[in-house]
This record gives sequence, structure tokens and C-alpha cells, in this order.
Amino acid sequence: MREEIIELLNKVLITHSPGDIENEMNEIVKEYLSQYADEIHHDPHDNIYIKFAGTKGGHLTLISAHKDEISLIVRKIDDDGKIWLEPIGGSIPYKYGEGPFDLITSNGVLEGVLCIGSSHSSDLSSRIHRARTSPLTWDIVYLDCKLDKSQLAEKGAIVGDRAVIGRRRKQPMYLNNEYVCGYALDDKAGVVILLMLAKKLKETPPTHDLCIAFTSREEAGVSGGSYISHQLDPHDFIAVEIIPVAEEYPIKINDKPVVLFKDGTYHYDLMLCRELVFAGKRCEIECQTAVIRAFGSDASISAKNGLNGRSACIGFPTENTHGYEITTITALENCVKVLFSHLSGL
Repeated sequence: MREEIIELLNKVLITHSPGDIENEMNEIVKEYLSQYADEIHHDPHDNIYIKFAGTKGGHLTLISAHKDEISLIVRKIDDDGKIWLEPIGGSIPYKYGEGPFDLITSNGVLEGVLCIGSSHSSDLSSRIHRARTSPLTWDIVYLDCKLDKSQLAEKGAIVGDRAVIGRRRKQPMYLNNEYVCGYALDDKAGVVILLMLAKKLKETPPTHDLCIAFTSREEAGVSGGSYISHQLDPHDFIAVEIIPVAEEYPIKINDKPVVLFKDGTYHYDLMLCRELVFAGKRCEIECQTAVIRAFGSDASISAKNGLNGRSACIGFPTENTHGYEITTITALENCVKVLFSHLSGL
């Protein structure tokens, strides 16, 4: 499983997949799912999912990982070609600094540089001075493709286009044969977990009916999970996610999956959370448990809106969330094992 996880990480982490433009991830997901399911569903909200019939039928469990990444939307283009951006989701400029950034237009990708400005300046350069003396915001930094407004228009660039971290910076890095580092592990590593889970369930079907979903537009407002939950009416909804490592949480960056009991949006179902922890014990994996604040998932939003019965969230401990993220490959493997144990009862 480990080699397959690394192979998939190398493929998904270099994709561009801002909400509404998730085609690159869609192609990879469909390619792999075709090995494990006779029918692949692709709904109007750009969610992709497959279904497994349970050996005992019964209630439907929905498990999801979102395939979109945090991104930005173009709000203004100056005559000299400076492109000003507005965040979609929790995108913060200090997480990127100056460097390659890509603009996705209707005609393709334009490479550019996220710019702040020259350090060799004084308070006479007011915008750069603000960058040195106050929190960095998207009103201070801009994208420069070295094309003026008319040239950008000829390339198809308009207000409303999406921008993401440059592909030049997306190649993952591996440390000590255990840690994977890269942008948008949130939630492309979750996608990898579910693709590995689908493979195992093809060989050993779940006890109850199951839907494995790869949801869209989570970063923009967690809408894909709500849409599919409304359509399928699941009894249980389990989100697979990054779980942030921070001083305020009892979460360690190690090989142990994390089961959340509450996040910043809503609390998760106590019994379903305990079932996941017990599933870990059955396969000799100790899960971490946590209550966190600045976070939300497909499952917690769905639960808060009354769109399903029980909700839970399991994930892999991750440092530097919404930046250059770090997690352990073993934690990804163990998430697959715990979920398989929960679904199969083994």
C-alpha cells in the first residue's frame, strides 16, 4: 500500500484544482475508480462518487474527501498588468511569500510571480511599507505575469479567473522515508486515502451500503458535501481530512490517525466517533482524539444543516495547514486501515 500511496501523492499533489476547475483531479480520480467500480457517478455539483452494496444491506454510509484546493479569484487587473486577488477559502499570503503563482484562464495556465515589492525602499513606497509594518493581506500583494492588461486579455485573462500556487512549487518532498511535504495535502492526501480504501473494499465488501465520494468546492464553502448529502440522505457521514497540529490541541505529528469529536462548526456524533476509535483498536491502531476550533468539514456542515443522521471526521495529523503541509505516510496508511475495519467489521 505504501508504494501506491506515494505514487498517487506524486500525481495528485502537482494538479491544479481550485473549486469549479477541478478537472485535473477529476481525471485521476476517475481513472483509479474505474478499477474498483462498474459505475462512476459525476453529479451537477462536480462531486464524483461510487457505491458499494453491503453484505447485509442496511443503512447508507457516506465517506468523503474533497478534491479542491484553496485558491484565489481575480478581482481587478490594472492597466500595467498587476493582478489583484481575493481569497477563496482560508488562503493567507504569508503562507506563500514571493514566488511562482499560476493564473488559470479559459485558454490555459499563465505563469506569474506573487509579488510584494523591493525591500530597498522607505515609507515613501506606502504599499511595501505596509507589508513590512503590518499583517500581510491580499490587498498588499499582487500577481505579475509580465503582461499588460491588453496582453492579458488576449491570453484570455479576465476578472473571475482563479489563481493557485505555481506548479513549479508543487512537487512533493519526502523526508526520512516517512514524511510527505507539499501544498494541498488538504485534501488531496484524503483523496489518496479513499482511493486506497476503494481498492480494499473491492476485494472485501463493506457490511452496510457505502458511498465513497470525492467532493467539490469544500474550500469555498463546503458546498459539495452538503449537496451530495442532500441527494443521498446518508445515515452516517464520515469526512476524511487533514487535522491541524498546533499548541492548543493534543495532536502529535505521528502515525496515529485523529478522530475529531468537535470542530469550529459543530460537534460530531459521539457514538460514531467511538466506533471509529474502537475500529482502530481492532486493527491495533491507537487513534488520537481531539476537539478543535478553527476548522470545519463536509461532515460537520452537513450535520449542522440536518442533512444526514450521524457525522464523524477522521484524518491525518498535519503541520503548516493551508501552507507547505507536512504529514506522515504511515498516518495515511493507518487511516485506510481504520476505515476499512469500521466498514467491514474486521
